[in-house]
Amino acid sequence: MRLVVGTNFDDELIGKIRQYPVTHVFGSHTRTLTGHGRASFILPQVDDERFKAHLDVVHGAGIKFLYTMNTATLNGGEYSEKFVKRLSEEVERLVGFGVDGFVVALPFLVKLIKREHPELEVSISSYARVYNIREVENFMELGADTVILHEDDNRNFRLLRSLQKLQRRVDFELITNNSCLWGCVYRRTHDIVSSQSSAEGGIEAWFEYPILFCATDVRNDLANIIRMRWIRPEDLIVYEGLGFDRFKIAGRNKRTEWIVRAVKAYANRRYEGNLLDIVSYPQGRAVPKVMEKVGGPRDYEVLKEVYVDNTKFPPNWLGFFRYNGCEERSCADCGYCTAVAREVIRVGEKEFSRLDLGKVQVPLDLIPRFGGNG
Repeated sequence: MRLVVGTNFDDELIGKIRQYPVTHVFGSHTRTLTGHGRASFILPQVDDERFKAHLDVVHGAGIKFLYTMNTATLNGGEYSEKFVKRLSEEVERLVGFGVDGFVVALPFLVKLIKREHPELEVSISSYARVYNIREVENFMELGADTVILHEDDNRNFRLLRSLQKLQRRVDFELITNNSCLWGCVYRRTHDIVSSQSSAEGGIEAWFEYPILFCATDVRNDLANIIRMRWIRPEDLIVYEGLGFDRFKIAGRNKRTEWIVRAVKAYANRRYEGNLLDIVSYPQGRAVPKVMEKVGGPRDYEVLKEVYVDNTKFPPNWLGFFRYNGCEERSCADCGYCTAVAREVIRVGEKEFSRLDLGKVQVPLDLIPRFGGNG
């Protein structure tokens, strides 16, 4: 097992996770020239001094550091000689600090980095949304060392089996604990918002509004939590059996104790408790607080009470996905995740089957309040 963990730049985090099979951590400055995969307002403030000091701690623990330059857009900067020159200088500056590689989503960045530093590891971010074997092959031809698969790929076992033939030529990384909706139509927008919210001169906002759409879908059907493509610690063995042994633990915006809990659970391949305590779940953690701040509806408060009992999943519950493709079948026609939800989800003291929450609409008119200082 190899774990790749998001760092919050707390040096104590590294001391606490070095006992586990952590081979890499990833992170970046708060706002960067290109932008990256987490909005700046949810990240710790990291200047050059803090960055270099933390990098020393990471290397002292025998762990590699990957710099996240995984923006979904350069906003046309590729057409500016001045911008490209600044970008090359930024790469050189980071290499001078001692980073071991980069996480990127754009082919332009793969080529730019590999042209000057073929020895550095370049990982293709999930923001590239790699969803088929041809995309993997194309990134390999560009020089990628690692491909972080799209979250939706986690239960596409037909695709995972097809990638086995490439495992000796490129490394694959699976994301364990993001709570993105299955088939999310808000994801591309969210990628852009996060990228622009973390770029110098980018969006000034204090909340990523696509999460509100996402939370509404979860609020209206809690079975969407089961449809999310997280991987339970107990299920890692299924992927290891297919030859995948590199797993990403997201959460560089989380507190140290949260990250350590998740690392321990996945390293031990076991977690007894609420699965949402090791999964990102901004739908239930962030959205109710945001609604309170802007005087929005209290419809999302119920999401704070959701408990997904990780001990109650049916044995071999993933087996269903090994033999049934979700890509060609409607959830309404299937019903499997709803059946699992009945077994594992409760809200407060109420079992899933006793819930009658009704439907709510996205409070669209609130979104402009998330800009600037609200």
